[in-house]
Amino acid sequence: MLCQHLSDLGRGHSNPCPDRSFKMGLFRAGSAKSTLSLMQRRTTKYQKFLNISNVFLLIVSSILIFAAAILIKFYHLLKMDFWSAYFWIVPYLLIILGVYTFLVTVFGFLISGSEKRVLLIVYAALLSAAFVVQLISIFAALELRNAINSEEEPFSNTRDILKELDNWHNDSSVRDKWNSLQSDLHCCGAVGYSQGYTIYRGVKSLEGGVPESCCIPINNSPAGKDCGKNVFAQTNRHMIIFTHGCVTTLHHKLEDDVVPMLIGYAAVGVLLALCEIITVVIAAAYVAQIRRKSHREEKMWRHGTADHDGGGGDGTDAPLNHDTMV
Repeated sequence: MLCQHLSDLGRGHSNPCPDRSFKMGLFRAGSAKSTLSLMQRRTTKYQKFLNISNVFLLIVSSILIFAAAILIKFYHLLKMDFWSAYFWIVPYLLIILGVYTFLVTVFGFLISGSEKRVLLIVYAALLSAAFVVQLISIFAALELRNAINSEEEPFSNTRDILKELDNWHNDSSVRDKWNSLQSDLHCCGAVGYSQGYTIYRGVKSLEGGVPESCCIPINNSPAGKDCGKNVFAQTNRHMIIFTHGCVTTLHHKLEDDVVPMLIGYAAVGVLLALCEIITVVIAAAYVAQIRRKSHREEKMWRHGTADHDGGGGDGTDAPLNHDTMV
């Protein structure tokens, strides 16, 4: 009351008492700024977590592409589709998953500091799809391991192989596949030691011979055209052609090298899937934090506008009543 009375007496002069509304305004402004500062620090932490996760996913996706290339180039998995469909499913899944994850993480790097909610939601959705494909690839890798370890003598039933080889002259893909296998692995035919080549006895289109890719090189040079012709009629055929079956030869490489790789991939794949789902959760929390920060900034702007338009309040501009002063 005293401050109000003195204010009325001193109209036109400086107010001898502090304005409580002004103090409250300062307090609210300081509190809001402190909250915004805290939100900014949390936002920076989310960005840091996303970048660390993206680095990990980028490295692992590059390894997946490299591993798929090794399985295709050095272990000929795509050429073993007659054994099990997983021989081509797994390499293709690794390539698709590796390239897809690589592109998604690059996208994540680009938008992590933008604070654009729509882009972050898209990033989380893309990474969720990668998580699903990752689980499928782990299952496929374990199934391929089971196919390789299913029996000691792989693919003892050679009817499907014989049916495929019977199209030797009519299907260039069959010729290319088996010529590549036989040249790279120094083998001939399908299954068995020292008798793998005998499967070609049943291939009518070869007329009692074997493909040229079965021939032993002479001085590191190709043996020449028709080197495998009428080889079954010759007694020294073991000096002319490779005799070990390609599936039998490759089976030991698969057991010794590829099976451990598949088990290792399954273990790493679980960690990768966990990292992906954690990144999705962090991205969702980041979106929520940006929304709260935006609402807080909008609320501060509205309070600031209201204080500016209020003109000081507290009735300090009330008309002076001289009768009450007497």
